[in-house]
Amino acid sequence: MSTTAPPIQQARRAAAASAVGSLVEWYDFALYGAAAALVFNSYFFVDASPTTGLLASFATFAVGYFARPFGGVVFGHLGDKIGRKPVMIITLGIMGVSTALIGLLPSYHSIGLAAPVLLVLLRIIQGLGAGAEYAGAVVLSSEAAPRGSRGFYASWSGGGVWLGSALGLGTFQIALWLTGDNFEQWGWRIPFLLSVVMLVISLYIRRRVTETESFEQAKKDDTKIPLLELFRTAKGRLVLSLGSNFMLSGFSYIPQVWALSYLTNDIGLAAMAGLGINAVVLVAGAAFMPVFGRIGDRFGRRRLFLFGAGFGIVWAFPMFALIDTRVPALIILALVICFIGAVATCYAAQAAFLAEMFPPAMRYSGVAFAREVSGALLGGTTPLIATAMFAGFGHWWPVAVWMVIMATVAFVSVYLSKRYRSDADQDSDDHFNHVITHPTGTVVTGAKV
Repeated sequence: MSTTAPPIQQARRAAAASAVGSLVEWYDFALYGAAAALVFNSYFFVDASPTTGLLASFATFAVGYFARPFGGVVFGHLGDKIGRKPVMIITLGIMGVSTALIGLLPSYHSIGLAAPVLLVLLRIIQGLGAGAEYAGAVVLSSEAAPRGSRGFYASWSGGGVWLGSALGLGTFQIALWLTGDNFEQWGWRIPFLLSVVMLVISLYIRRRVTETESFEQAKKDDTKIPLLELFRTAKGRLVLSLGSNFMLSGFSYIPQVWALSYLTNDIGLAAMAGLGINAVVLVAGAAFMPVFGRIGDRFGRRRLFLFGAGFGIVWAFPMFALIDTRVPALIILALVICFIGAVATCYAAQAAFLAEMFPPAMRYSGVAFAREVSGALLGGTTPLIATAMFAGFGHWWPVAVWMVIMATVAFVSVYLSKRYRSDADQDSDDHFNHVITHPTGTVVTGAKV
């Protein structure tokens, strides 16, 4: 397979394998987020007050994100040294098995404190597997894509993220509808156990993928520990890449996760209605991912990223104002506009954008570190922080301010990335597949020196 002109079939196969892995990853995480908001507080934290139980439940949600950087470092290193494909098969298996085991856990009433302890343990294992999954997906799909279409094919992974989240929420909703009063006792287990079926299908698809030529060339590099080399020569790239992810590991978790508890506990929507609205929003965002991927290919990923972050800055307060009308159509409109205008644009831009920030021999490690450290800082803690803010102030405005801050950090980081990559060079194979060394010794790829 040629990096300069890879067969379309191989590019599509790599993109599909990446997307399906992301789908499984975020099916698992969406299930956990929904269960944390609606079930786990009363199933695993029985003796706590409602607010304390919800905080404890969201804390276990956060634990998975704290584990992700460790998985990102370990599997990112392996992805750079032994290959994208074998690592992505391993991480997919870890996630699927741990999710199914969560569906088999006994309750606090059955085994006492051991129940939440086992929940946290499986959540950690799930986080370790997920820590390098999306990074591998965008690296593989970017490297396999034809020149001029990296944004389009890499965006499939982001679409898989939201389709997986929507599928997880939809399955959760169907289980709620089918099991009724038994949902909190055993009905919630069904979506977790179904992840085994998705795992088998996904592994079959992923096994058919071949390694990219970028990796085959990168194997000739003698860098012992790619991440340490990035810390030594390209700290600025890591910092700005990490900052760019404040939009996706932080900002997006307000409408995607925390809003579910706000809609059900404070707006007064039924849990099924809240899940349905969330699923509609996620599908709408996923539908626009390839569209924005194409736009990024044509007009520049950095420009698209800046637009999305800027839109997020101005939309946070109007979004909550529309939600507070309690009119379902306006609630859906508020969240869909947020996802399409802010989050989907950034997600589509980020996929190839991050891959272009790092040289091939260090690409998996760099992307995984940037995404998962910011994810640990924000992805798991944002629902927890939002819950505490709302409980402390009795209003959503501090949550909206927090969204503005996260979007601003992303905007500034992407703006400063012009030091390292240029939209004018994003279609250049030389900049994508080779390491250019600045006279100062700084590793540069994807930008003019």
